Amino acid sequence: MGFRFRLASFLVAALVTVQVLTAILVYSVTRHELIDAGKRQLGIAASAFDRQLDEISDRVAASVQVLSLDFALRSAIAQRDQATLQSALRNHGQRVGAARMQLVGTDGRIEADTLGTPSPTAMFAYPDLLERAFEKPSAAVVAWHGRAYWVVAVPVFAPDLVGVIAAMIPVDDALLMRLQAESVLPKTIELIGPAAGRQWAVLASGSNHVSVTEHLLKGGGKLPRKAALLVVDGREYLAQTVWLQRSSASPPVAAVLAYSVDEALQPFRSVATAWAALLSVGLIAGVLGAFWIARRVSRPVEQLAASARRIESGDYSQSPTPASHDEIGALASAFGSMAGAIQEREARILFQAGHDQVTGLPNRIAAEAAIRQERAQHPQKPAALLMIGLRRVPEIIKTMGHDVGDRLMHDAGVRLQRIAGEGSLARATDTEFSVFLPGQEKAEAVASAFRIVDALSVPYQEADLSLDISPAIGIALAPEHGDAANVLLRRAGVALITALDSEEPVVVYDPKTDPHRPERLSLMSELREALDRDQLQLHYQPKLNLATGLIDGAEGLVRWHHERLGNVPPDSFIALAEETGNIRRLTRWAIATGISQAQRWNAEQHPMRISINVSARDLDDVDLPRRISELLSIHRVAPQHILLEVTESAVMDQPDTAIGILRQLADQGIDLAIDDFGVGQSSFAYLRQLPVCELKIDKVFIQRIADAPADRTIVRSIVELGHHLGYRVTAEGVDNMETLEYLVDIGCDYAQGFLIAKALPPDAFERVLANQDWVKVGRRVIA
Repeated sequence: MGFRFRLASFLVAALVTVQVLTAILVYSVTRHELIDAGKRQLGIAASAFDRQLDEISDRVAASVQVLSLDFALRSAIAQRDQATLQSALRNHGQRVGAARMQLVGTDGRIEADTLGTPSPTAMFAYPDLLERAFEKPSAAVVAWHGRAYWVVAVPVFAPDLVGVIAAMIPVDDALLMRLQAESVLPKTIELIGPAAGRQWAVLASGSNHVSVTEHLLKGGGKLPRKAALLVVDGREYLAQTVWLQRSSASPPVAAVLAYSVDEALQPFRSVATAWAALLSVGLIAGVLGAFWIARRVSRPVEQLAASARRIESGDYSQSPTPASHDEIGALASAFGSMAGAIQEREARILFQAGHDQVTGLPNRIAAEAAIRQERAQHPQKPAALLMIGLRRVPEIIKTMGHDVGDRLMHDAGVRLQRIAGEGSLARATDTEFSVFLPGQEKAEAVASAFRIVDALSVPYQEADLSLDISPAIGIALAPEHGDAANVLLRRAGVALITALDSEEPVVVYDPKTDPHRPERLSLMSELREALDRDQLQLHYQPKLNLATGLIDGAEGLVRWHHERLGNVPPDSFIALAEETGNIRRLTRWAIATGISQAQRWNAEQHPMRISINVSARDLDDVDLPRRISELLSIHRVAPQHILLEVTESAVMDQPDTAIGILRQLADQGIDLAIDDFGVGQSSFAYLRQLPVCELKIDKVFIQRIADAPADRTIVRSIVELGHHLGYRVTAEGVDNMETLEYLVDIGCDYAQGFLIAKALPPDAFERVLANQDWVKVGRRVIA
């Protein structure tokens, strides 16, 4: 056995021993902590289960108390009208989900039963529950015919006590799964009690069907009142029994809650895999290290030969290290000095060719090469290019001269170097810098841009001078806006031009608004022609009144079917109208069309409130209130049949002017709503001044209600805020029944979305009204 093998074997054995012992220790500690955490969770779940059953009891008792106060029921009790009693009990039992409803007299005899006419001597099966119910509603879980039921007994007074109404609610799989969905209950729940001659049998189970009870009772085992560890089908579980409140006349009923230790350990299996991979890498490194230590150092001549080949190929990055102090070592030192001198001269030449002399930063050519190289290496990786322009630099150069301008640009470059981080900074033109940010998406790039704006917004100081350079930034994203370096630079420059011409310091390139696209230039004129020829359409999206279950409102949405392009997305041509100044014409057309449609539906006995969107440019049109008033008068439509929707950002652009216009509209009796509430730059100082009567929650919050608890909290808070301020609240983007039910539960006023209907032409909208399907669905949800 040679030295290399012995050394390698020792290192590998030591590494394997340490890794295995560490893995065993970590696994043991992790498993112990997870078991303790599982026990705590089972304790919390047991308390939660009791509370949930108590809440069911309270709800059912409250609902049954409503029935006990019914005059017709009390009259039927007094008259011993069995048909009326059974009908009332059956109908109310269906509403509360009861499998059986009984009316029990004060003597304990059953006077009415939804399962059939009781015999004169039939007595209520649970006298202790009946005795407690004489004073107040009482409840217990009982086992009956192999199933578990939650029996709720409520006294009936007329005005003296005349009897007790008993409701039997099945505690089945569906109820357990609903309780699991509403709280922290574990996936595995079994409700057990006597059935089919056995002492314990599973009466109901939750979403995860695992025979925990069967394994607990194997070999004469007992049901644990505290968390106990057991193995079911090769998997470890913690199980705990919760004894439910019962009647003395019923066998006991218990719930077995189980927590899977294996599922809790599942996330750590990836760590074990990584550990194994690390062990393999460590073994390979140990073997290679052992052989490297045992290997002789290469001869000095081989080093010199390798150094000569590197210099020949133009690689000066690694200078040869002298192997000794003899002649060979002196030659190696000379090689190193020569390589260093050549590298220094070549680096100086390359630096001057690819860098700006004033700032010392890479120039546009070097920046383009760096972008090209990075995109070739990572074509799928997102990136952002920031083009930074300084508005006042040309004016400063004309006034103060190039010397001041150069010093100012050098100072700006120093500031950018401090904040650019890992980004590639370059001087793109005389007055512009570029920063390429690999790995950054839109949100990160915008945040970086605003940090740069803040850094450059500090005035440049020199002697008695204080110069404001007014930075602006255009952003192009890869691969969204292109992958080629020249394309990204050009499109970032287009975005920078937009930023320089606007009040926004940061602008992201938008191909839809790129003035250099030929199709966009053509679309500008075609939009004006479509307005002149009345080629646009107004579709209507229904708004469901959640209090009545009826559709009593609709939002008017502009649609454009282009003869050549087909359906043009609204975002494209509405943004185009904003830029070209045609948005006011478009708004006037939409308002006129909506008012005309409201008049037709009113005449057809379908009164409907029509919502029309109003843009930021409309809110500085002093003639807008007068135009709308004239249209309402011409079509003989009451102002309350029109609702104008404005976005938060539209109001915030010029708040004083916008609030003045909105107050004039409100004074005419026209309802106003804040659209897309929650995603704009709303200011509560202005919100309380707005004469609005409705808030529309943006669909970005509504569409994730089912999956995001945070969004549910936000939506509930907005509804409560709106109601406290006296506003109606409408939810946009309702696409599923679960979302609609949640909105009903929290008291939202209106719902709008694809679940109800998409935006429809007037004739299709009228068919939806005539169909009446949503009236039925709406009432079912409200009930």
